Amino acid sequence: MIGAPDHAVEKRGNRSAGAWFLVALLGIALSVVAGMMSYGYTTAQAEQRFADVVDYVATQSLSYDAFNSAYTTKNLIRVMEIAGETARDMERDGSVDNAMLEQYADQFNVSALIVTDASGNLVSESSTDGVGYESLATYLKEAPVLEVAAHPLKSYTARITLADDSVADIGCVTRRDDEGIVVAVRHQSAKAVASNTLKLQSLLGGYETIDSGNIVIESDGKVVATNVVEPTILGVFDLPATDVFIVDGIKDRCLPGKVRLVNANGEWYLGTFGKARGFYVYTYASARRYFEVVAAVVACVLVLYGGAIAAVVMMRRRAERQRMTDLLLQERDYGDKLAKAAREASSANSAKTEFLRRMSYDLRTPINGIRGMVEVGDANADDLQKQTECRSKIWTASGLLLDLANEALDMSRLESGQVDLNLVPTNLVALNCEVRDILERQAEERLVTIICDQQTLDHPYARVSVTHLKRLLLNIAGNAVKYNRQGGYVRLVCREVEPVDGVPVYEYTIADNGIGMSEEFQQHLYEPFCREEQQVEGASSGTGLGAPIAKQLVELMGGTMSFTSVLGQGTTFTIRLPFEKCKRSEIPQEVRVDAGDGDALQGLRVLLVEDNDLNAEIAQFTLSRAGAVVTHAKDGESAVEAFAASAPHEYDVVLMDIMMPGIDGLEATRQIRALDREDAATTPIIAVSANAFADDRRLSREAGMDAHLSKPVSSQELVEALAHIAADAS
Repeated sequence: MIGAPDHAVEKRGNRSAGAWFLVALLGIALSVVAGMMSYGYTTAQAEQRFADVVDYVATQSLSYDAFNSAYTTKNLIRVMEIAGETARDMERDGSVDNAMLEQYADQFNVSALIVTDASGNLVSESSTDGVGYESLATYLKEAPVLEVAAHPLKSYTARITLADDSVADIGCVTRRDDEGIVVAVRHQSAKAVASNTLKLQSLLGGYETIDSGNIVIESDGKVVATNVVEPTILGVFDLPATDVFIVDGIKDRCLPGKVRLVNANGEWYLGTFGKARGFYVYTYASARRYFEVVAAVVACVLVLYGGAIAAVVMMRRRAERQRMTDLLLQERDYGDKLAKAAREASSANSAKTEFLRRMSYDLRTPINGIRGMVEVGDANADDLQKQTECRSKIWTASGLLLDLANEALDMSRLESGQVDLNLVPTNLVALNCEVRDILERQAEERLVTIICDQQTLDHPYARVSVTHLKRLLLNIAGNAVKYNRQGGYVRLVCREVEPVDGVPVYEYTIADNGIGMSEEFQQHLYEPFCREEQQVEGASSGTGLGAPIAKQLVELMGGTMSFTSVLGQGTTFTIRLPFEKCKRSEIPQEVRVDAGDGDALQGLRVLLVEDNDLNAEIAQFTLSRAGAVVTHAKDGESAVEAFAASAPHEYDVVLMDIMMPGIDGLEATRQIRALDREDAATTPIIAVSANAFADDRRLSREAGMDAHLSKPVSSQELVEALAHIAADAS
C-alpha cells in the first residue's frame, strides 16, 4: 500500500514522457514536411528563373544574328559595288597599273584592289595593309570566282576569315576593258570585327549573379559567353576551376530544365542547363541562399508549433488548475452532501425505526383485537348479539390491517415508479358522491359531519384514474375525519377553475376544524414516516405515509397540492388536477350487484384455481352464495388438466391465483390459451394475486389474462368483477 502512490506517480511520469515524445516526433515530422515543401518551392523557383535565362539567350541570339548578318551583308554589297565602279573607271581610263589601282583604292576606301586574268592569275594590285593577292590567291582561283570572268553578268561576294581571325570582305566583277576579274577587298582585323559585331557576352550584361546565378554559354565545347569572368584581350574566357567543376557536374547529373544539386569543393550548388539554338546555356547558383529560405521556413514552423504547444500546455495547466480547484470544491461539496446524507440517513433510519416500532404497535393492536374478539365470540357462542358485535369489530380491525398494508405498498410503488395511471371515462359527480358516502360511514362513529359541496361542473365527464383519485381524496379526507374532534366537520368542495391549454382543471378543497398541525410538523409533513406527536382521543396513530403518498399521487397526475393549518383550529388542503374531458356516451355502464344476492351470478360456471385452502374456501363460499357453480383446482397443473378435460364452453370464467407451486398461474394461463380448442382463446381468465405492482399487471396481460384483482379481494369486488364478465359475455 505504501508503494502504490509512488507507482501511480511513476505511471503518470511515463505517460507524460510518452506524450512529450509524441509531441517531439510530431514537431520533427512537421519540420520535415515544411522543409520538403519549401525546398520543392524554392527549387521550382530556381528552375523557372534558370529557364527564363535560357529563353532570353535563345530569343536575343536570334536578334544578334540578324543584326550581324545584316552588317556583314551591307559590307559585302559595298565592296561589290566598289569592284564594279573600279571596272568602269579602268575601262574609261584605259589603264590597269598599280599606281592607278592605288589611286582607286584610296578613292573608294578599300584596303586592296586586285586585277586578275580569266584564270585568276595576278595582273596588278594595290594593297594598303599587306592583305592582297598573295593572301587571297587560293580563294580567288576557286570556281565561283572564276565563273565571274566567264559570265560577264555574274558577280561574287564573300567574307573570308584568315588565319589570324581577321576577315576580308571581297567583291568580284568582270573586267570591262579586257578578259579577267576586278576584286575589291576590305580587310578588318579580328579586333575591328569584334567591335563591329554584337557578341553573346553582351547578352549577359543585364543579369546579376545574385538574381540569375552564374551563366556559362558554350558552343562546340567552347565558352563563348559568361557572367562569371571577363574575357581576355583575345576574347578568351578562362573559367575558374570551381566553375569548370560545376559545369562538368551539371553535364553529368542534370537533365535539361531540371534543377539538381551539385557539390564543388564541399559547397553545394543548384544547377541546370538548356539548349538555345546552337548554344548550351549552363546556369547555377549557390544552394546556400535557397537552404537559408528552407531553414527560415522550418524555423518559422517550429516557432509556430512551439508556440501552439506552449499555448496548449498553458491552457492545459490552467484547465488542470481549474479542474483541481473544481475537484476540491466538488470534494468539499461532496463531503457536505455526505454529511447531509449521513444526517438524513440517520434521521431516516430513526424515522424508519420509529415507524417499525409504531407499525409493530399498529399491527399488534388490530391483531390483538381480532384474536380477542374471536375469544369473546367463543366464550359467548350462544349470544347472537355478542357474536354480531364481535364480527363487526373483527371486520373493523382487519380493515385497519389492510389500510396499513396498502399504505406501505403504495409508498413502495410510488418510490419505485411502478404506478401506472389507468385513465378511463368517469362521471366525476358520481365519484365524488361515492367518496362522500365512504366518508360518512367513517365519520358516523366519531360524530363528525361531512359537508359535500359540489358546484355545477361545466365538464362533469373526464378521463381519470379512478382508483388513484379515490385513494387520494380518501387519504386526505380520511385523515380530516380521523384527526377531528367530536362534533366537528369536514367540508369537501369540488369546482372547475381556469383551464390550462384547453384542459379542464378541477380544484378539490378539503377543510376541517380539527386539531390542526404545529408549524414544526408542517415543515416535515411530506417526509415519509413523520407523524405529529399530538393525538386525538380514540384515534389510532397513522403510519406517517399518508401525506407523502398523497403528494406523489398528485404529482403523478400532473397536479398541485397545498395546505394551510393552524394548531387547534383545523387544516385546509387545496388540490388542483387537470383531467381531459370526455363524452357521457364514453362512460361504460356499471354493473351493480349485491354480493349476498343469490341470483347475482346465477348459473355462472367458475373454475377456481387456488392452492391455499382457506382462500379457496372463502372464494367458494362467496361465489356459491351469489349463485355460481364452482369447480376447484389445487394448482396450475390441475387447472390445465381440468380445462382440457372439460367440454367446450363448460367454464364461463377462470379465477387464477398467480403464486402457486409447480406451474404458476401465468404459465397455466399460457398453456390453456395454447390448447387446440375453440374456447381456449375466448374464455375469460381473471388473475387473483397479492402482487399488485404495475409489472405484475403487465405480466398478467402478456400471459393472456383478461383482468387482475389484488388480494385481499372483498366479496363485493369479486362478485362485481364476475358479474361484469357475465354481462359482457351475454
